[in-house]
Amino acid sequence: MPTQPVVGLRDRKREETRARLEAAAVALVLRDGIEHATIDSISALADVSSRTFFNYFETKEDAILGIRDIELTPEVVAEHIARTDGADVVESTIRLLLDLISPTIEGASLHESRHEILQKYPQLFGRHVAQMNRMVDGLVLAISAVLDHADPAHPPASTDTSSAEMLLSLCGGAVRSAVKSWISDGGSDPVEVIEPRATQLVRTLIERIK
Repeated sequence: MPTQPVVGLRDRKREETRARLEAAAVALVLRDGIEHATIDSISALADVSSRTFFNYFETKEDAILGIRDIELTPEVVAEHIARTDGADVVESTIRLLLDLISPTIEGASLHESRHEILQKYPQLFGRHVAQMNRMVDGLVLAISAVLDHADPAHPPASTDTSSAEMLLSLCGGAVRSAVKSWISDGGSDPVEVIEPRATQLVRTLIERIK
């Protein structure tokens, strides 16, 4: 189809612009500190207008971290469930939440720089709270699907959403705590330790309140 290359080019240009903004944000924080890395200075370094910046990010912190919301479509949720088949609901939920923040933690070519920034400004992880709040409805539906998969005796989508909301709160708190611990330890351990640490926090709490 003649329109497909045009769409592909537009998408590539958007990704290139996003990547320039992220790289500029990280570079400015490392050079000048987070207070002096303004939206205007990030945009100027990325060679775009400040108005264009807001087509990609809500805040400069989101650009620094590379935060982008994942659309939790039925296909994405089904893929997650298939990928975590055999895991229990706690493990599956924590993996889902970590998939949201993995661009921040693992960050491809910006990994080491973001690692350094997060050690210096751990408060940046507060942006993930805002991200989860924005995505809470989608996350609740996704976790409901995880619970349904774990209990096939129930018909699909029969799970009470309050159960999914509670599981989201519990696992979300564990992920935040595990990430904070990882940062306070200097981030010297591989990022892969965050998942088992968060899982263990949930299991320990469950045992304590039984």
